Amino acid sequence: MKKETIFSIFILFMLIGCASLRTTKIIPAIDQDATIFPKTGAVASTKNGIVVLAVPLNDVKEVDALGVIVVNETSNWLSFYKNKCVLLDQNGSTFNPLSKSEENFHLGKNFKPQLPPEFKMELFSWRHGIVGRGSIQGMPLEDLQKTLVMPGSKRQFFLYFKKRSVQSSRLTLIIPNIYNEVSDEKTTFAFKFEVQKG
Repeated sequence: MKKETIFSIFILFMLIGCASLRTTKIIPAIDQDATIFPKTGAVASTKNGIVVLAVPLNDVKEVDALGVIVVNETSNWLSFYKNKCVLLDQNGSTFNPLSKSEENFHLGKNFKPQLPPEFKMELFSWRHGIVGRGSIQGMPLEDLQKTLVMPGSKRQFFLYFKKRSVQSSRLTLIIPNIYNEVSDEKTTFAFKFEVQKG
């Protein structure tokens, strides 16, 4: 093999290696129907008496991670399915959240996710009543995938997706069909993000 060919292959591997080390940061895209928290990049949206917040967890490098809070400001029970949430890339391809075993593989069994430290203060400044609301466990259900949210309470959970921010410049998180157990109304939320690469 010629020296030039070996050198070319070496350069190619160096470029690929450097590209994989580039850091990515998920930030909110401008959306006039949503409230953006400038310090944490959280996005909040309100529809039909339901408040949903999506918070990018940029300190988690192994996967694309988001914290989600669903606040029930209706007088009825709400329900949703965490495993039905999806992430769309800029091409419209759909990605499901990681399963529990995949989470453990990528993050380790002892991984404890946390919202950014500034988030609570930003949330308090925006709607201080949400901070004090409890995250009350719902009743045991036959459907183990289903999550219930009592009137006046909130539920917080985390979603992890295989790393799409490396290839995509835009991502959209869909929280579909939050169901009002009395009115039968279904409400879907979409949160748009951009990817900064450095």
